[in-house]
This record gives sequence, structure tokens and C-alpha cells, in this order.
Amino acid sequence: MPSQMPAKLSVDFSNVADRKEGGGRSAHVPEGDYVVQVVGCELKKKKDDEGSKYLNWRLQIVKPEKYKNAGIIYFVTSLKEEALWNLRNFLEDVGYTIPKKAVDIPIAKIVEAKKLLGVTLMDDEYNDKVKSKVSATFKASAYEETPEAADETEAEEEASSTADDEDEELEEIDVDDL
Repeated sequence: MPSQMPAKLSVDFSNVADRKEGGGRSAHVPEGDYVVQVVGCELKKKKDDEGSKYLNWRLQIVKPEKYKNAGIIYFVTSLKEEALWNLRNFLEDVGYTIPKKAVDIPIAKIVEAKKLLGVTLMDDEYNDKVKSKVSATFKASAYEETPEAADETEAEEEASSTADDEDEELEEIDVDDL
């Protein structure tokens, strides 16, 4: 049976600690901090434990811009009570205040709004392939581009600008003069 994205989901955060750090699986980009947007979510069940449900979030990198087309980063948030801190962190980082009680999570709204958040990605080996794993989330407003990434972006823009100038020069040549 295919999994579906529920419009909302009721979750009880009454006994969940305020904030912890944690993980997921996905495409591969260099380790570091990124800004991502939420582009999808599925409610899934673990194959070996039908009672164990989780949300599998699909994230797309938006910063640094050069990794926009790197692929989807998957981020798993378990719905087991002892792991709800991870979902709480995620929801707070996309802009929600989570009270210590059962709440309806507006999953469809989060996806439709393409909510932004920051993530720290680390390398993780899975089935003999290196993938990027979300090791932490944070508010997108706290993202700071590293000097190396800023230098790379500036160099790419400069190269692009030079290439654009060359293209313009080529367009100015009159074929009849040849």
C-alpha cells in the first residue's frame, strides 16, 4: 500500500524534552550547513515494526545556491514518544511554537508553503554509498554562509559574468563582414 501525506497529524508533545539533536538519510553534498525548503512528506511505517510510524520529510537545498540541484535530502522524524524531540526541533525551526500538549501538525501547509529551515549535513555510509545525513536542524535565519562558500559563489559569478561578456561580444559580430 503506497504511503500518503496526511493533511495534518495529531501528536502529543506533553512529555517531550524541549530540544535535542538528531538524524535522517539522502543525496550527497559536502558536509556543512545548508538552507533547505520542505518539498514533501510521507507518513510511513517501519517494515519490521508496524506500530512504529515516522514522517519522511523531503528537503531541497536552496543555499548555498550552487547545490540547488544536488537532489533531495530526506529527513526522518520518528513518531515514538522518546524521539518526538526531533520533530519538535524541526517544527520550531520552520516557525511553529509547540506547546506541551497534543497538537495537530499542519503537514500539508508546511509542504505547500515550502517552509525554510537550516540543516547541518554530515556524511553517512548506507548500502556502500556515501549519503548526506541531517545531523541537526536550525532556523534558516541563523544560516551563515562560510567564507569559502561565499568565495566560491563570487568566483562562479565572476566566471559567469566573463562568459556572459564573451557571449555578448560574439553576438556583436556581423556575419556579412566576414
